[in-house]
Amino acid sequence: MEIIDRFGLSVALVAPEAVADAPWRLAERPIDVVRVADPPADLRPVLTGAGFVVKPTMLTWVAPLEPTEEEFLLRLDTKARQDVRRAQRRAGDAGLRLRVEQPVTGATFDRFLALYEERVAEMPHGVAFANRHRDAVLGSDQYFAVLLEDGGDLAGGTIVLESPDVDGVRMRFSAVTESWRRFSLARVLYFAAMRTAREKGYSFATLGDEPNLYGHLTQPGLFSFKVGSGFAAVASQDFGDPLGDDLADLVLRLTTLSDPSLILGYADAVGPERRLHGHLVATGAIDPRPYAAPFLTGLTLHTPGGPPVAGRPTTLTE
Repeated sequence: MEIIDRFGLSVALVAPEAVADAPWRLAERPIDVVRVADPPADLRPVLTGAGFVVKPTMLTWVAPLEPTEEEFLLRLDTKARQDVRRAQRRAGDAGLRLRVEQPVTGATFDRFLALYEERVAEMPHGVAFANRHRDAVLGSDQYFAVLLEDGGDLAGGTIVLESPDVDGVRMRFSAVTESWRRFSLARVLYFAAMRTAREKGYSFATLGDEPNLYGHLTQPGLFSFKVGSGFAAVASQDFGDPLGDDLADLVLRLTTLSDPSLILGYADAVGPERRLHGHLVATGAIDPRPYAAPFLTGLTLHTPGGPPVAGRPTTLTE
């Protein structure tokens, strides 16, 4: 067993053949998560019985663009549609100017990066991944930037990658100012990016690729936001990620993680089923409704360090 620090999270890496001995129980330092990489099929029932969640390592949020924005909006519930229209009206009334730039220039990316890093710095365990991709963005005309400008200031932006291989665009990195974040400017940016994608003839959009553990680098509220924006999570390997793989995680404590934390595991951890099931890890009673989604087979409640709570699995969707 090896214990590593993963952006502030203490993770014990355990080989499949060592799971039966539960070596993490004898560790001399605190562990947040026990992790088994690429768990073999014959071990998965044992893992799930012990409270592990067999899951895709990364999630991709995907939505069909639909022929028009109005048709896309019809897929959202009434409140979500109203939120989008309200945000668009507010941006228009404030005189924000929408600009699409392709290819992305160094000056534009650095301007965006300054805003992006401000937002990341506010996160408990934020990592500024975008700055690692500067050369890739500037070196390809497949990237474009969608920007909303308030006079000479940048109110928000998103960096988007065209991916003809999956007939879609990928919204890679986004950021808005703190003042505009309260008014859901991100929704305006995302819908503007999808409008551009439709004009280019694409059929799909993705709203980010994320580690499959909400409560660490990303928070459970982001899950609810993306569901409400009309997107569904799939295993990244199911949408063109050649490096996509699987893990099994057991959350031992929530000292570093949020309470609750959320993991999307395979609905059938043994067979070929690719649908996802939600797993909420919490120390006490919670309302599971904010974490329901049409693409999930249901939700199950866990306490840290053990199997699902007896008699308290909650299935909200089917």
